[in-house]
Amino acid sequence: MKTIVVINDGSSAAVHAAKLAYITAKKMEADIQLIETCKIRASVSLKVMAGNCTQLPIVKNRLLETLNGLDQSITGHSPGLKTIEMPNADAAQLAELANTKNVWMVVYGIGIMSASACKLNLQSLLNKLRCPLLIVPEQLELKPIERLTYIADLRYCRLSIVRYLAELAEPLHASFSVAHLSAKGLPPIEENYGCQFFADNITSKMNYKKPGFNNIKEKDIIKAVDVIINGMHNDMLALINHRFHFKEIIGDYLTHQLPPYLWIPLLLFPY
Repeated sequence: MKTIVVINDGSSAAVHAAKLAYITAKKMEADIQLIETCKIRASVSLKVMAGNCTQLPIVKNRLLETLNGLDQSITGHSPGLKTIEMPNADAAQLAELANTKNVWMVVYGIGIMSASACKLNLQSLLNKLRCPLLIVPEQLELKPIERLTYIADLRYCRLSIVRYLAELAEPLHASFSVAHLSAKGLPPIEENYGCQFFADNITSKMNYKKPGFNNIKEKDIIKAVDVIINGMHNDMLALINHRFHFKEIIGDYLTHQLPPYLWIPLLLFPY
């Protein structure tokens, strides 16, 4: 059984990201583990004992309650829900937990709060993880993922990542593709050559229906991303940490403030 970790820092963005993770987990028949990096607030409830009313503090995990409520509104597999309290955990501690438990994916929500209010170093977390990190913007409309694209230079496309995406896309009934963008300093590839290279080196080595291939010839990286997201109607982008187009699309480092054109989830592979 796969495990998806959701980092809950107590923000509305974390709740939003957890909902998407839960929708995904139901389709994949995976479990959810909530890592509480904030203190769970306690509420007061009345408890009747031997005819006497006594006020007792009852600790309630609001996010856990939200996901349990969401489960009742969506048919299908009910993901197991567990929580681990790690108040003020840093990137190294979170990565160690995910790595030792062989977690399949870590999910983190980014909201509109100022960067100064965010303590977790996301780039450090990504550098230390052994599994992908899914960044979910809070402004995202919640719905199942239907189309996802891995942006890479085809000549350096990683089969392990394509296989991971196939494993994600199949239970979601989503389509996925590889979008070729030539790495800086490398010449573009010819269409027929690209299609044949993709067939020989990617699709022939997968036990999965044929993924799509798109040879993006637009040289302006921002315009290319706009085509991939808005023109091709993708719901998720996959990139490799510090490889090829990561810096051009995200910047030098992953932070809590993404460029405005990145309004869909980013699946970032650390390797």
